[in-house]
Amino acid sequence: MRLVEKISLSQLFVLIFSFHLGTTIVVSVANQAKQDAWIAILLASFIGIGLIQFYSFILMKMPNKNLFEILEACFGRKIAILVSLGYIEYFIYNASRNLRDFCELIKIVIFPNTPMEFISLTFMLVIAYILYMGIEVLGRSMEIFFPYTVFFLILIMFLLYIGGNIHLENLQPILAEGFKPILKAIFPVLLTFPNGELIVLTIIGAYVTQCKHIKKISIISVTLAGLLLTGFTMIKISVLGFEINERSTFPLLNAAREISVANFIERLDAVVVFVMMMGIYVKVSIFFYCALRGIGYVSKLHYRPFVIPVAMQIALFAILIAANTTEHFQEGFQLVPLYIHLPIQYIIPFLIFLFIICKNIKKGGAAKDVV
Repeated sequence: MRLVEKISLSQLFVLIFSFHLGTTIVVSVANQAKQDAWIAILLASFIGIGLIQFYSFILMKMPNKNLFEILEACFGRKIAILVSLGYIEYFIYNASRNLRDFCELIKIVIFPNTPMEFISLTFMLVIAYILYMGIEVLGRSMEIFFPYTVFFLILIMFLLYIGGNIHLENLQPILAEGFKPILKAIFPVLLTFPNGELIVLTIIGAYVTQCKHIKKISIISVTLAGLLLTGFTMIKISVLGFEINERSTFPLLNAAREISVANFIERLDAVVVFVMMMGIYVKVSIFFYCALRGIGYVSKLHYRPFVIPVAMQIALFAILIAANTTEHFQEGFQLVPLYIHLPIQYIIPFLIFLFIICKNIKKGGAAKDVV
C-alpha cells in the first residue's frame, strides 16, 4: 500500500486547532494569576500567533524541508544529526507526558481498577496503526472527530449556563495584584505550553499540499483555539472559583460534574473524557510523527519500520515518567518548561532564523557586487 505523505489545508487546520487545545482545556494552568488566569492565557495566545509567524517564516525560506532537513541546510549534517537526536528524544518525551495525562484521567474517571500499563499500551497501538498508514490518515480521522469535539465543548458551556452554574463574580476582582502574577503565569509555562509546542509546525508544515497558505491557516486555527481556551478558563473559574480550580487536577471535569438541568441531564464525565481523548490523540500522534521523521532523517531510512518500537517506548515512558499524579504535574509545570522547552522551542529555531537572515544579507551583498 502506498503511504500518502500530504495533508490538505483543512486537515492542517483541524490538526493545529486540536493540537493547541490538547490537554490545556482540561487541566489547570496559569494558577499563579488566580482569577486572572484567563487574562494570562489570552495574552499568551498572542505569543502563539507570533510563534506561528516565526515558524512559518523559517518554513517559507526553506520550502519543502522539515526541521531536520533545515538544520542540515544551515549547519551541516554532522551538527544536524546531533541536534536532531535531541529533538527526537524531546518529541518522544512530550508524547509520553501527554499519554500519561490521558492515563491519569481514565484511571480517575472510568477505569480506576484497570492497570495504567494496559491503558497506555492500548491507546498507543491505535496511534501506531494510524501513523503506520501515514499522516493523511491522521488528518482525515481528525476531520471526522473535529465537529464532535467542538459540539461537546459548546454543549458543556451551554448546559453550565442554563443550569445557573456560572458565577461571574468569581472572576473579580480583576487585576487585584496587578500584572506581576500574570507575567509569572506566562513565563515560562504559558510561553512553552501550549504555545511553544507549535514548533511541530516546522515538521508537519513540510507536508502540506499548498504551503503558501500555511501561515494564514495556522494563525486562524491558533487564534480560535486561544479564544476557546480563554473562554473555558473563565468558565472553570466562574463555576469552581479560583481556589478549587487551582487544586483540581482536571478542573473542566469538576466543572462538568456541576451540571444539573432539570435533575435529568447530569454527570457529563464521558463528554469531558471524549474532548480530552481527542486532544491527547492529536498531540501524541503529532509528537510521535515528528520523532519518527527525525529517526528517518538520521537513519536515512523510511520511518515505517520504527513505528511499533517507538510506540512501545512511548507507552513505557508514560508509566515510568513519574511515580504519581502530583509528581507528574509538578515536573511538567515547574522543571520542564525552563530547562527543556525553552532551548528546543525558542533558542535553536532562533539560531536557524539568524542563519537565514545572515544568508539573505550575504546574497544581497553578492548581488550588489555583481551589479
